[in-house]
Amino acid sequence: MFLFLLPYSKRQSRLNMKNCTGERFSLAELEPLARAVERVFLSNSELSPLYRRFKSLFWENLEFWVFPPPVAKYVEEHSWVLSPVYGLVKPTACLPYMPVGWEELYEGERLKDFWKRHLRNLSEKLFKDKVLVPFVGKVELSLFDLKKAETIIRFEYYRKDQKVKNPSRYYAYTLRYMAERGISLQELERINFYDYRVEKVVQRGRTVKVVMRSEGRYEV
Repeated sequence: MFLFLLPYSKRQSRLNMKNCTGERFSLAELEPLARAVERVFLSNSELSPLYRRFKSLFWENLEFWVFPPPVAKYVEEHSWVLSPVYGLVKPTACLPYMPVGWEELYEGERLKDFWKRHLRNLSEKLFKDKVLVPFVGKVELSLFDLKKAETIIRFEYYRKDQKVKNPSRYYAYTLRYMAERGISLQELERINFYDYRVEKVVQRGRTVKVVMRSEGRYEV
């Protein structure tokens, strides 16, 4: 079973949706910690679903709000989103506007270090028997003990001969394709979007590297 780790976005919309009812405290182990951190940084109680609140390249290109219900359900059930306030939340979690960064302090400690202590202890529970697909950066990935994952899939993207330096939007396109087509571990070669195609899939130990290449016919 795939488990997608999705990125936090400090860039956020001030959108308020009055009928937002999604639970933002999804893990019992983290709820007391998340509530304590939230009290320090919370300045308003107006809520919006995470997928509409976050405004980064990843979330803007994912376009979760237009997903058919089965696709949205798949992503919801197979994903966790990193947050310096809540630790881990679901894509439909109802969140207040709170653009807090990982380097900000909570009780004299960087939020990055605070959550690292707790999330590493949960790594086995989160990753056991899972195929981990991290669509996050090195800082967020360092919060976990990756040795607890059964398999880790890493995507690399190339536009002609140049490696894509910021793959955020390509992560979004990849997740959308996998969710819409129900891609399995044995079907990674099928992934394609615009003119990006899988060039090779290489497995070394527990890590599977998927290299995708574009001929540059589309500007994305």
